[in-house]
Amino acid sequence: MFQYNWESTTIKTNMQANSMIELFKKIKPKVGAFDTETTGLHITSDKPFLFQFGFIDEEHRIGYTYAVDLEKQPELSKAVIKKWHELASHLNIYLGHNVGYDLHMMHNIDMPYEFPNISDTMAWIRHAHDALTPTNGGPPLSLKDYSARYISPTAKSHEQELARERTEIAKMYNNKLKERLKVLGTPPEKYGYKSYTLSVVHEMFKDPIMESEDLEPQIRTIYNQWFQEDLPLYLQTKVTSLVESDMIPYHKLNREKLVSYAHMDIVLTIEVYLQCRSAVEARGTYKGIDYENKLIYPLVRMERVGFPIDKQYLEESRIKLKNYIKVVRQKLYTLAGTEFQIGQHAFVKELLANDFNLEVPSTGNDVLGDVVANLKINEPNHPAIEFIDLIQELRTLEKWYSAYILRFQKSLNNCDRIYPTINSVGTVSGRCTSDWQQMPKDAIVDCDGNELFSPRKIVRCKLVSIDFSQVELRVQALYTILVQDPDLNMLRAYSPYKCYRTINGQKLTYDFNNPIDVKMWNEKEPNGESIWKHEEDDQPWEPVDLHGKTTEMATGLTKADPEFKSLRSKIGKRVNFAKNYGAQRGKIRTMFPDKTEEEITKIDGAYYAAFPGVKTYHSYCYDRAAQYDHTTNLCGIKYYGLSGHKLINTLVQGSAAYYLKEKILAIDEYIRKNNLKTQLMFQIHDELLFIVPPEEVQYVYEFKRIMEDTDGWYVPIVAEIDASNTTWADKKPMDSIEQIKEVLQ
Repeated sequence: MFQYNWESTTIKTNMQANSMIELFKKIKPKVGAFDTETTGLHITSDKPFLFQFGFIDEEHRIGYTYAVDLEKQPELSKAVIKKWHELASHLNIYLGHNVGYDLHMMHNIDMPYEFPNISDTMAWIRHAHDALTPTNGGPPLSLKDYSARYISPTAKSHEQELARERTEIAKMYNNKLKERLKVLGTPPEKYGYKSYTLSVVHEMFKDPIMESEDLEPQIRTIYNQWFQEDLPLYLQTKVTSLVESDMIPYHKLNREKLVSYAHMDIVLTIEVYLQCRSAVEARGTYKGIDYENKLIYPLVRMERVGFPIDKQYLEESRIKLKNYIKVVRQKLYTLAGTEFQIGQHAFVKELLANDFNLEVPSTGNDVLGDVVANLKINEPNHPAIEFIDLIQELRTLEKWYSAYILRFQKSLNNCDRIYPTINSVGTVSGRCTSDWQQMPKDAIVDCDGNELFSPRKIVRCKLVSIDFSQVELRVQALYTILVQDPDLNMLRAYSPYKCYRTINGQKLTYDFNNPIDVKMWNEKEPNGESIWKHEEDDQPWEPVDLHGKTTEMATGLTKADPEFKSLRSKIGKRVNFAKNYGAQRGKIRTMFPDKTEEEITKIDGAYYAAFPGVKTYHSYCYDRAAQYDHTTNLCGIKYYGLSGHKLINTLVQGSAAYYLKEKILAIDEYIRKNNLKTQLMFQIHDELLFIVPPEEVQYVYEFKRIMEDTDGWYVPIVAEIDASNTTWADKKPMDSIEQIKEVLQ
């Protein structure tokens, strides 16, 4: 239950505002919080209509929450917010939950809060608990879900009331369509209903490519009448099929309930902080929170840049993809002898059994992929191969259509930019996530290889990309040093380990403890060869091909063999990434269903045979997890409660993630300190995107220098520069300032 007693006031008069101010000055609180209720979720076009805030009297264990209604009392509300910003700047810590969003809302009403005491309770949750996902017993990051589990079982009651109201409003509008359709009598036979119900209406739009224009003419006429006559304008801008509950904005709901909900959000935000603070103090995990606090404003600035979108290309791609989906469906229906939806798993399973004599445990993509792989080896002419391939192709096509094209079009919201958001604590390792995290680099194509859609082509602008090269593998190499078993092949992939250079006839051995040597890792002779020579054979050092080395160990082939290049990708690369994530033999078995047990044993052992130092690191992780309750990554972030298996990847990924966070902070500071017009546009995986004016191109190499400054790390970190004057998809490697300048002109 709550640690504090709470008092709530909705400020409607100057007297109430003055009382709040006097109370704040009397208590001199150290902890406060704020939140907003808004017209929608768009970070630049939506605005707050309620602003709520609060603080606590820690001596008397009393909390105070306040709310103002910007929609009903705009002048009073803005005066209160302005004064509250001034008061809040004196707090030691000023909290929000997913606080970046609420900072955007403050920008949108020209009342930004920019003081350095801001903090996000999501970071406090992350660093107060074991490094486990919710499915593995870790805490949820949602304010209401976390509060319901750890603060109060009734924490979600206000939210549930509002959710029910939104559902009822959506249902009311959809019922109007149902009533209009009744004049048509019986629905088309394919829907399987005798009369028009809401189920029929939902069934019509269940197909991801269904649009109103695809409806039967009579139904389409009635649908259009409903859309134009029954739906308010705010819904007409959102609805593409039916009204969904999340389309109903909060400011259309019962205001009294909303205000109670708003006050409770402040209560929960501060109570969550109080709950987590003691654990953070006991565990000494403040360093992680310090990182996240400092990142809040840089990430907000990045998010507000947005991606300029080629709306014409997006719509052309939608039409191409939709038409191709219809073609593939027809092929599938012809093979099956009937129409069906690929999401009808029981039906697909029955079809495979009855028509193709294949019994499968499920119809998930992994299972069907294994089935096809075995059939192609043992029965390459089996008719089920084409059937399953078409199902999996359709699943990919429909996912791309809904997850990328439709989502992007919806995100545009009557503007020409999409504004992706970044979650700095979205993973237990600390790796940032975003709603564009899974953005594919490659295009989706039809059966003849013609491009249907390339997601990164929709981002149309001149941009510069600086991307870390294999940063997690470099961190993995560094860890082999730390566990006192420096791995020859892995270290030689990134540095001239066990090599020497000659100065005035004297051989100087490469020393990874020496920052000068680390910086000189890639120095060349006039003939282009490395200045470093192998100690064992005096040959010039060249980076070891890690994927090739695993392939050699797994297959016994060398680079001279015709099959080697293909197997490097199919075996070496896949095994390396799987092993870096802690994969055991069982996982390797599922990755290569066509291989014999003897071959699997060899493939599984190839990674450790190629990189024995990594095996030592893995053993260290298992031993460490068995003996200690936490382990610290290379940036000083502690992870509690991890198994050895989980620790293997978390230490590597987490170290790389926080290293990148350090660089985002450093680059943001450099841009602001030097008053540059350059904008740090976005972070995705290990890549930073920039919009750079031509007159500031010279600073790109300063950003690269910042990203590569390892400050004492034993393995060099390399950042590579790309640029494009057309789209994100078209970026190309850059070798000089002159080349970048030419592209950006």
